[in-house]
Amino acid sequence: MCQIARIPGRRAYSLKLSVVVPTRNRREVLIRRTLPAMFSQDMPAEEFEIVVVVDGSTDGTGKVLRELSAPFSLQIIEQANRGPGAARNAGIRAAKGDVVLFIDDDILCGPGLFCQHVEAHNNQLPSVAYGRLSMAPEAPPSALRFANEAWFEQYYARIESQKGLKLPQSDYLISNSSMPRATLLECGGFDETMTAKEDYELGLRLWKMGLRFVYLPGAKAYEYFQKPIRYVLRKDGNAFGETDVLLSRKHPEYRPYSALAGLGRIARWKILWRRMFAALPFNPVGVLNFPLWICDRLCRFQFVRRVSRSLLGAGRSVTEFRGAVRQIGSWRLLEREFGARLPALLYHNVGPEREGTMRGLTVSPERFERHVRWLARRGYKGICPSDWLRWRKEGRGLPEKPVLITFDDGYEDLGEHALPVLRRYGFGGVVYVATKLLGETNEWDEDRGWGTMRLMTADQIRFWATEGIEFGAHSRTHADLTSLGSEELTEEVAGSARDLESLLGTRIVSFAYPYGFYSQNVVECVRSEFDLAFIADDDDEGLNDLRTDPHLLLRTMVQSDDSLLALECRARWGRYPLLQLWDRVRIRVALRTRLKRAAGVMTTRRH
Repeated sequence: MCQIARIPGRRAYSLKLSVVVPTRNRREVLIRRTLPAMFSQDMPAEEFEIVVVVDGSTDGTGKVLRELSAPFSLQIIEQANRGPGAARNAGIRAAKGDVVLFIDDDILCGPGLFCQHVEAHNNQLPSVAYGRLSMAPEAPPSALRFANEAWFEQYYARIESQKGLKLPQSDYLISNSSMPRATLLECGGFDETMTAKEDYELGLRLWKMGLRFVYLPGAKAYEYFQKPIRYVLRKDGNAFGETDVLLSRKHPEYRPYSALAGLGRIARWKILWRRMFAALPFNPVGVLNFPLWICDRLCRFQFVRRVSRSLLGAGRSVTEFRGAVRQIGSWRLLEREFGARLPALLYHNVGPEREGTMRGLTVSPERFERHVRWLARRGYKGICPSDWLRWRKEGRGLPEKPVLITFDDGYEDLGEHALPVLRRYGFGGVVYVATKLLGETNEWDEDRGWGTMRLMTADQIRFWATEGIEFGAHSRTHADLTSLGSEELTEEVAGSARDLESLLGTRIVSFAYPYGFYSQNVVECVRSEFDLAFIADDDDEGLNDLRTDPHLLLRTMVQSDDSLLALECRARWGRYPLLQLWDRVRIRVALRTRLKRAAGVMTTRRH
């Protein structure tokens, strides 16, 4: 049950701004620093109010506030401890101003801050205005203070370099941030189930509602109070780990930018120690308390500050992973939801060699089936691009060892020699076709003097689509997209999407760049039409994970003479790093064998 008291200042006849300040057990900094900074604002006192929400404080904050003589309208709301999200929601409901500005209880406002926020909303368009935060010069020195100082500098330097906040990839801080009260009520305010990052979650919803985010570099505020390091390492870290899981499930567009998304890029040996720490019945970061205590005492030295940031980062990482595991249920489930790694194998034709065709583009049917059989025995499951897309959005639907088998160009031989093999082993796959050349020949190769090969027909594509094989666009005419003008580029990309959708009666989710060539313009054009796109570059191979750009997905090209060793490397690492070395060894072994045979023949002849 909330208790609300109003301490009147001057009569509020034109209330423009409500400043909501949630607080818990920070009486001294609130009374001595935060509120006095608000007393000295340039804005007329009758145009704003302060709403302080006392969230279960046990230090007498409410009593002292009620005895305070304020030069402006001051509301005091007291409630049981329910967290910062619930405290801010109570402030929103009680606010009387058109615009709500959120200020934390340890933030010192510059004298012109309130006016700048009100002016930012004068254009009548709903927007979010956010100012700059930094550490107060008078804040006590500590390892945490200098770590936060470095973080603020990097954060705002990034905002200024990219000309504003870029959601969902950027963090969003609610303190020193304002927005229309009506918009807050419309969107439901803060999600009170979030134990951390409730401000970022609100920012995502406002961003998806179409609000502009306006940066106010001159609206400066300063953070004074610092939490104890032990609290940051344990409680904050655990809350951030739990919330990362909840945020990713509620807002799929956040998944690639969560801290947990990096799980797919962590080396296996590093995953082992994280997994070990997550399984311990106690939080191991307690061992960092003493070294961080030492860092606090010596934080005037730059070297010590760097060490303390590393220790804090390592400790937070361990605690966040423990919190995430606790939220999900087990480390195995955490890896399934966030840490999947996808090898994408690129084949062109599977069938008999034809005269004049480029060497390496055709894999024999026997070798291809040997590849698929080996993958199946190793526990791999062939998926489709739509499976990867669903996992990116929802974190589910992938087997433990996924592999994506892709075919560029859509040669007719695939229907006879490759696709039946995939279905026989229960594998999915994807074929990329040039949609204006169905049933014709590979004219892009013929123009270069290479051999002629037939392409799949529309009827064959429709048949195999019903058999679980996915089809994607490869442009309309297999053109070099980087050489085209804007209209031609759109015709090739968007036109191929329309062609396939008309043929199959379903939305096409993926695209493969012809020749593997792409530029920024090409990628942006493809991004506007497709959910996924694949490159093909020998210099840029590897595994795909949650953080891989969905329109620059990696593939590794299977060669016509690839051995099972080569396939093992491509499936495990997304590349064949031993290719050149292996070729050299193979050539030397073959040469040595031939020399031995020749020597044996010569010896026999002598005898």
